[in-house]
Amino acid sequence: MVVVACCLLPAGAVAQEPPLPELNFAGPIQKKPCKSDADDPYEQKFYEAEGWEAPEYERYPGICQRLKFSYPVVVKPGQNDVLVGPLTIEQPRYDGYVTRFEPNLVTETGEIPPVHEVHLHHGTWLSAPTYGNGPFFAAGEEKTIAPFPKGYGMPVKATDEWLLLYMVHSAVTEPMTVFITYEIDYIAKADGDAIGMKPALPVWLDVRPSGYPVFNVQRKFGGDDGQCTWPKEQCAEHDPYGKEIVGQGQPGNGKGYDYTLPAAGENFGSTPFKGGTLIGLGGHLHPGGLQNEIDLVRGEDAQRIYNGVPTYWDVEDKTKGGGPPDSWDFSMRVSGLPYWGVRVKPGDVLRSNATYDTTLQATYENMGIAVGLLVPDDENGEPQAPGLDPFTAPKDTSERCDSGGLAADTPTLCVNGILETHGHYAENAYRGGPEGEWTETDAPLGSALGGVQSVVGDLTAALGRPTNLVAIAGFLYEPGDLTTAATTGIPQVKLGTDLTFVNADGALAPHTITTCKFPCLGPTGAAFPIANGETSSGRQLDLDSSELGVGIPYITGMKNRLDWTVPVTEEEGFEPGETVTYYCRIHPSMRGAFKVTD
Repeated sequence: MVVVACCLLPAGAVAQEPPLPELNFAGPIQKKPCKSDADDPYEQKFYEAEGWEAPEYERYPGICQRLKFSYPVVVKPGQNDVLVGPLTIEQPRYDGYVTRFEPNLVTETGEIPPVHEVHLHHGTWLSAPTYGNGPFFAAGEEKTIAPFPKGYGMPVKATDEWLLLYMVHSAVTEPMTVFITYEIDYIAKADGDAIGMKPALPVWLDVRPSGYPVFNVQRKFGGDDGQCTWPKEQCAEHDPYGKEIVGQGQPGNGKGYDYTLPAAGENFGSTPFKGGTLIGLGGHLHPGGLQNEIDLVRGEDAQRIYNGVPTYWDVEDKTKGGGPPDSWDFSMRVSGLPYWGVRVKPGDVLRSNATYDTTLQATYENMGIAVGLLVPDDENGEPQAPGLDPFTAPKDTSERCDSGGLAADTPTLCVNGILETHGHYAENAYRGGPEGEWTETDAPLGSALGGVQSVVGDLTAALGRPTNLVAIAGFLYEPGDLTTAATTGIPQVKLGTDLTFVNADGALAPHTITTCKFPCLGPTGAAFPIANGETSSGRQLDLDSSELGVGIPYITGMKNRLDWTVPVTEEEGFEPGETVTYYCRIHPSMRGAFKVTD
């Protein structure tokens, strides 16, 4: 099935203007107000929390400009590469303060494509010189917005250079051009200084710092609570590259990943560090993620300061949370002033973990990232923002900061994320789902088998020829692709033999072999298929090849191998008569199957 992503739009989508960049990047040519979207109640709630007045909800009236930038990306069929692009003009070219950052991905005509066809898997914005301890902003499919608390901004100079590390993921077999867009609320330095704008520097926290910081979680590693926390615990048999590391084929480290703040007098970015106040934290997870976990560690003491909890939108009522954690239809809850602030000292440790669900599916190439805002103490070591000592302050573990946090009569540390930066997005709405039935027949190959030659409807398939090799070419598994099974049958694999898969698409497109629940029939969407492997006999089976393809090691997700072998043996749990279905995580409309025989 061939689908052109740019032609399939969310229901009700209206063609927009081409995503041309903002002309004001070189200087404030004309004022464009930084106003709330009148139709977005989540954004208005944020503006209210920050203290902006209704009904205009305009941030910094008269001095704030909303700058719009775009970065073109030519996407090849089935692309899943990680690339770096220098943005030599696509940034403000006059000194000032960033006070809000909103990312997106659009087509050449400005429409937002469905995430199950093409999406910004991740975008990471970096600067030279570095503003903090790493990238200053990141975005994924959930498109969390970064609004800075009132009175604080990230200082930017005209001479700075920005870079964008990005992965645009195409699940379709046609080329296209898309644009990574980002809106910035920006205040010129003189205007910001005049109102007493305080600097807020980015803090980058990652459970696996690297060019492509990913890890796996498989169902059998979940505890009685149906979840697994990495790198604290072992969560998979191997990492996304097929290697055994801490918590991925090896035991977890029992704590998490630690980032140590600079010692007194050392630089944080280019700022001498004497301590400071965290005034905001927001997390990034993938489907199946339950929370980012950030602890502040000082000496022998550790205290949870943030749980980045996603709101999975209800399947039927998109205004409500409570949906299953199996799709990109979610928003992250963030914390910040005026409700949340945490004091930190030189040498403190910020410890990161990420917890994923293990009841619904195995999850592969997961992330656990949090980006914070740190207001450094002034040259005299005095705080420039309100905050609490997390080791002595009262704790509020309610879901939505019932106490009011810092604003309470007795200031309280709210542990859980407080507000979503946005609600449900239409491009995440189509879930897909299981549909149709599978009928096996003893009819000889070449006869009229009936059924539908598609992974969407019913499938009637004969028993195909024996094989021990499946080639992946032209976005098909041969033999065994479900789009051709009605005429070629389901290949047989003899118990006690090896089945080898070879990606003949090679460097053109990476592919995976990932088990899904039999019969794995139904339309592709943001939540189908998923890695909920179960054979026709009802046996749970989590198999994943990692990405078979060639790319830059540990920058892309590719394994730098084109072959993968499955021992179809009794020792591995395989049984005669069971049919195994699988799909490609990168191009989930690709589906395949084989049957185990005596």
